[in-house]
Amino acid sequence: MKLVLGSAFLAMTLFSCPAWAQSLKSDAPAPLQAGINRGTIDNMVGAHYWFFTGGPGKTHVHVKFKAMGLLGNPYRSTITVTLYDAGNTWRTPKILSSDSQDVDCTFEGDVKSPTKILLSVAPPPNGLVRMGGNYEIDATGAVGFGQKSNADPVIGTYKQMSGYTSLLGTCKFLPNGTIETTSGASGTWKLFDQATQSYVINVDGQERQSFQYKSGRGLCDTDNSVIFQELK
Repeated sequence: MKLVLGSAFLAMTLFSCPAWAQSLKSDAPAPLQAGINRGTIDNMVGAHYWFFTGGPGKTHVHVKFKAMGLLGNPYRSTITVTLYDAGNTWRTPKILSSDSQDVDCTFEGDVKSPTKILLSVAPPPNGLVRMGGNYEIDATGAVGFGQKSNADPVIGTYKQMSGYTSLLGTCKFLPNGTIETTSGASGTWKLFDQATQSYVINVDGQERQSFQYKSGRGLCDTDNSVIFQELK
């Protein structure tokens, strides 16, 4: 099926097929990078947003998704992957449903002139059960990539969910390695291992702990439970 999309005359043919940090802000998407771009989508956090430049020439975007389990058991989850232009003159959504098995889809097209193309990955609707999973995006062909940020990915705002004897509320992880909380407590964060994105968190009056940062979710414990949930 061929579609003529927008004033850039972007024609795309869509085919169904059986760490870089993303952005949670639709008005400030993260630049895709060459190779595999990975993320973990979570209905308690929200959609992820990416962008790249397509054309002139043929482009190829491959997306793979695998749902997370529930209490160690397979659990079906659905995400919506949408390609659209910066002016929002066209949108091309595709739905991927997984029961803890890999599923994928492909977008292919022939872009006539350089065009900023955005890509969103939306989790299932909010619910009482945490749902989502891991996904990969690989853009190849006539594509260009933006400059990635050199800032530590853990810098941002979080909601503390559990893991401590008292609630800290909303927490800001600042670039200088300190933590501010709405509860009044303060603390520090420090990268322990870059390869695994492990951090040591030390908050006043609380036990010093180590968590793993998972892009699009937040800081998780060894059971993969979200302790500091990333906010937009």
